[in-house]
Amino acid sequence: MAVFIAYKAEKTLARFWQGFPKEYFNECILIDDASGDKTFAIAQKLEGLHAYQNPVNLGYGGNLKKALRLALDHGADIIVDIHPDAEYRPSAIPAALAKIRREGCGLVLGNRFTNLGNSFKNGMYFWKIVPLLTLSLIDRLILGLKITDFHKGFRVYTKEFLEKVNFEANSTNYLFSFELIAQAAFAKIKIGEVPVETNYTGRKRGATLKNSIKYSLATFKVLALFLLAKIGIKNKIFRKQDFPNPPLKCRKK
Repeated sequence: MAVFIAYKAEKTLARFWQGFPKEYFNECILIDDASGDKTFAIAQKLEGLHAYQNPVNLGYGGNLKKALRLALDHGADIIVDIHPDAEYRPSAIPAALAKIRREGCGLVLGNRFTNLGNSFKNGMYFWKIVPLLTLSLIDRLILGLKITDFHKGFRVYTKEFLEKVNFEANSTNYLFSFELIAQAAFAKIKIGEVPVETNYTGRKRGATLKNSIKYSLATFKVLALFLLAKIGIKNKIFRKQDFPNPPLKCRKK
């Protein structure tokens, strides 16, 4: 199953859906996070796409929680999470699915830095690349993962992974996805990585410098909680999940 968490994607959604490889999925769902524009109306008209809308804005993490729970409630075994604002190209999907089916990965991440030249070519800000790589190096050392890019918007999850971690306790902002990676490391879930192409243009070139600094500092808190949990000091994010998360009641609009 593919899940699209959408916010103000009215200008990119139809084109994104037209080029999306639907043949890999038995169902695709979009949850509009109270965008206030035409995103939901457009999604309702796209053939084969099941559209939902939040009555209030839940934030990036809050909307992704809802999307993952909805996918699990629909019986999904593998969930592809890709943004419909066209920042990430879906060409990485086949390789990511192969990582799960052939190598037994529970979580697969996209890597934007397989070719640094392409990162510049595809519109990533110069001032972001070195800090992102440095931050990922710190993450790699502390979490013990052989991952290059920890902070991106293309991921693939398995049902088994999501049922082993308490993702419902994660943040409702962008930190949610990094917390998921740290939870995977804590639960000793096998993580894979595949190259992913990006398309950063106009306003869709990622977070501002202020928000990037705020996010980066917040990741250190997650790393600290991870280290504390490793020595036995429990917290709600890092704990063993002995049973699946409870079902989420979500009504289609």
